[in-house]
Amino acid sequence: MAERLASEREAAPTGAASAYLLLAVAMLSWAGNTVVGRALVGTVPPFGLSLMRWTVAFLVLAPFALGEIVAKRAVILRRWRFLLALGLLGLTLCNGLGYLGLQWTTAINAGLLNSAGPMLTLVAAFLFHRERAAPLQIAGVGVSLLGVLAIVLRGDPGALLHLEINRGDAAILAGVATWSVYTVLLRRVPRELSPVALLAVLFAIAGITVLPLHLAESALGYPLPARGEALAGYLYVGLFPAVIAFFGWNRGVATLGAARASLFAHLMPLFSAALAYAFLGEHIALFHLAGAALIFFGIFLANRYAAG
Repeated sequence: MAERLASEREAAPTGAASAYLLLAVAMLSWAGNTVVGRALVGTVPPFGLSLMRWTVAFLVLAPFALGEIVAKRAVILRRWRFLLALGLLGLTLCNGLGYLGLQWTTAINAGLLNSAGPMLTLVAAFLFHRERAAPLQIAGVGVSLLGVLAIVLRGDPGALLHLEINRGDAAILAGVATWSVYTVLLRRVPRELSPVALLAVLFAIAGITVLPLHLAESALGYPLPARGEALAGYLYVGLFPAVIAFFGWNRGVATLGAARASLFAHLMPLFSAALAYAFLGEHIALFHLAGAALIFFGIFLANRYAAG
């Protein structure tokens, strides 16, 4: 008995470390998704890009998941309402609204609105599961949010005075809210389904439910292009922000819980700055370093309550 308990204590830190890595990779992939989505504005329509994202992702997972999906179809049919809601909230609406918002909003507004995710997740966790945030969690969210503000405001608090609320901001904020609900509902997923099969089912739901939206925008004169730049974008959003990021996120939430995992969303502005430096030649300034330090310290604080 003593040996088993000791083994469990050794495994817990290892599992948490793996979850931290998976969540960081997910944030890096989603930061790239924002860059690609913004780069394709005017070339690829938002719901068309979302359709290609889920189609590519499903095709990647299908060879590994179809056998299990068929074998466990009774489980899927029994929980189809929940799976449909999960797919609509976390994939169809969140992603579609995000791409739609990028058509109109600025990067600084988008960064601020996405940083509301951890706080909205704490609210959703209380509403759905009556989970109360620990004081260190709240402190960690606050400190990390200061780091996000330092980056998106470029170290100038006066930039807050020039923010403007527009339809792009509203779309992104709505997407962040749906993502928060998706995150807290992950604890209810059917345990009979493996992570790969679950993702394949959600990708299929997202592809099917976003199709009418793309058909509508296509009828309005915004079809999907098949040029090289667009094709490369489809491949990226289908592999990294979809397959890799969702696998990492779902596993991270399962290991750490929704509230702790959601704090990693504050890494996205940091990774966006790094990608801009690597691919756009932008310089890393002092406010980037200060923001990074605050973000990591906030994550550390928020995870201290579980260690204690």
